[in-house]
Amino acid sequence: MGILTFNLSCPHCLRENAVLEAFAELQVNNSNKSNIAYSCRSCGGAGIAVVEKYSSGAVSALALAKQNGHVNVMIPGQSGYTLHEVFPKPSIITAPECTPSRAAQAYVEAKENIQRKRFDTAVMLCRKVLDIVTRNLLGDESNDEKLVKRISMLHSKGIITAQMKDWAHIVRIDSNGAVHSDEEFTKDDAEEMLGFTEVFLIYSFTLPAMVEAKKQSKEPQ
Repeated sequence: MGILTFNLSCPHCLRENAVLEAFAELQVNNSNKSNIAYSCRSCGGAGIAVVEKYSSGAVSALALAKQNGHVNVMIPGQSGYTLHEVFPKPSIITAPECTPSRAAQAYVEAKENIQRKRFDTAVMLCRKVLDIVTRNLLGDESNDEKLVKRISMLHSKGIITAQMKDWAHIVRIDSNGAVHSDEEFTKDDAEEMLGFTEVFLIYSFTLPAMVEAKKQSKEPQ
């Protein structure tokens, strides 16, 4: 017996090329559409896919897989069927507003890696974010200073608070990077590093931009 799968990333674990296997199907109000229940073989998360067959005389997508012996059916890709919606919808991850673009991209990747349980990689990416933005904030003054030193320099300039400087030491930002060492990080380690990184971005870029926008809105026209 074949199986019906969906050629999508899992909305739960975000695994690419996940095997989302259908296990039940219910026709929608005598239409050509069906609600197809699926589960992810990687994380066990379940969801619903809304699939429409082009012809009212055609069999349903799940029935097609079952009647094709050992031939598997994949949607999108199988001719004669359209995938309309998938529930739950994958969450869209964004960086705090006004974060520099390179740092924003690395932040999004870090958050995605936590969801995929790649904690070492997530920590490495958070350090990359902090490396980019601290150099951005300090300009030529950053030189070849280590990240932990740059954090202290930002505090001395009043750009970050003493609490943020102390928090930076707690979350171990002063390593040379997980990719070049034997460090191992847990989910809690990665989430704490991401939390610090997010607050740092908000305090350093989002809030100043909000204040500046408010000032400009109050200036006489």
